[in-house]
Amino acid sequence: MANTEITRRLLEEIFEKGNLEAAEELIHPEFVNHEAPPDNPQGRDGLRETVTWLRGLWGPMSFDIEDEIVKDDKVVARVVMHGRHVGEFMGRAPTGKEFATKQIHIWRIADGMVIEHWSVRDDLGQALQLELLGS
Repeated sequence: MANTEITRRLLEEIFEKGNLEAAEELIHPEFVNHEAPPDNPQGRDGLRETVTWLRGLWGPMSFDIEDEIVKDDKVVARVVMHGRHVGEFMGRAPTGKEFATKQIHIWRIADGMVIEHWSVRDDLGQALQLELLGS
């Protein structure tokens, strides 16, 4: 399976569809999410926990891939993530508002699975779209 196929399946199966069992095939047992909070577990269970939390906040997410760059064992994707504010976030009740936020993800692939992840997200733009800042 090509590295871009692995990362696209990760976004579609796990984040969009919520198919957490797909982690067995797509996520390496030694997976490290460099964006996870320090107390968050790593590995497949850590990713499942993160995805469950995110889907509880944003509902089923979707990703428009705008660019992909592949070099050796890494895939970089510039995406627009779409979601809806469906769970309490930053002490604010769900608004039901939709949003689209720009993100860049870097995945490292080993043994045909994602073993590392880094990202840069436009969290400020997302918060502004959802009117979460201010009074």
